[in-house]
Amino acid sequence: MFKVRLAVILLDLLARHPLFVRIFLRPLANAPFFSRKLNVMFRAFMGSTAFEIHDVDVENGRIGIGGVDEMLFGSEFIHILHEAFGDIVAEEEKERILYDIGFKACYYEAQEALHKGRWAPRTLVPLIYNREIVDRIRSDPLMARFFNHIENMVTRIILNEGGWGSVDFDFKARPIEVRLYNSQEARYLGPADKPVCRFFTGFIAGHASSLLGERVEAREVSCAAMGAPCCRFEIDR
Repeated sequence: MFKVRLAVILLDLLARHPLFVRIFLRPLANAPFFSRKLNVMFRAFMGSTAFEIHDVDVENGRIGIGGVDEMLFGSEFIHILHEAFGDIVAEEEKERILYDIGFKACYYEAQEALHKGRWAPRTLVPLIYNREIVDRIRSDPLMARFFNHIENMVTRIILNEGGWGSVDFDFKARPIEVRLYNSQEARYLGPADKPVCRFFTGFIAGHASSLLGERVEAREVSCAAMGAPCCRFEIDR
């Protein structure tokens, strides 16, 4: 618990002094030589954005973050997926396929990030990714503060700055609750009479499954496409 307590003290300190982070730590985190020595977590907490942390190999046509290769698409791609599968399969099958694609895409990326060892210090990984993490969050205020810092960083880098919308996780809720504001799927597919964010539902299920070390499922219980203020999801263990 000493590592967690020390991490919380440092992260609380950084959160209380955003000006210090922006003026002093961010330039250091992005300095060419120094940045190569830091993992994604450290650079993010030092103020770097997802765009600054990405590795771009122009010569070989590659882009990635933390050792995980990526390809960048316009947000219209999500709409195209819905339309393309809708043209060839029934609605229920289309929703299942989109969910599975989202699940596998996020689960793969999270697992790759862990195995590459460039996202977080290896000594902290077992504290963050394990089956007991939710129970510890609900019973231990210190662990809850630690995990909240980590999850806010991950969602900022991957989801918020990745263009998916603004995301909040509540791992203390029963079942686990996720809120998504400004959903790309809801924007393209609304108005609708039922939740439409099937890809993102699978995406967060994949994220939670990687985090918990076991397969979990998610469902969208309210959707901005139906007029709700945000898209809300529940994750069952």
